[in-house]
Amino acid sequence: MRDRIRTKRPRPKKRVLVVEDDTDTRRMLVAAIAEAGMEAIPALDGQHALRSALAVQPNAIVLDLGLPTADGAEFARAYHRHRHADAPIVVVSARRDADAIGKRIGADAVLHKPLDLGLFLDRLKATMRAHPTTA
Repeated sequence: MRDRIRTKRPRPKKRVLVVEDDTDTRRMLVAAIAEAGMEAIPALDGQHALRSALAVQPNAIVLDLGLPTADGAEFARAYHRHRHADAPIVVVSARRDADAIGKRIGADAVLHKPLDLGLFLDRLKATMRAHPTTA
């Protein structure tokens, strides 16, 4: 009888869609997410983000509210209309009304710019753990 060697399959990386139009902020968020062992998928505007979200089905979405073409709130409303749209949304914004908008669009967390990257990653991970489809 041959002994079977059991090897652990590597867990697939969590995928995070980063919807941010500012190049420097987007690069910073993508780098922080990648450094935390997750895959970051960048999107520059709401329209591109919606196509990416539906194609990739990310485990979480990091969303700026002030975007060209379709803004963050428009993206979130369009995203939630789709059947497989169940990723938690973490709003990251400099807008004063970000908390109110986040509540209206069903965001799971709202963080204000300028960001503390440690706090951002902690909140992102906690949001993903608390969400039934990404735990």
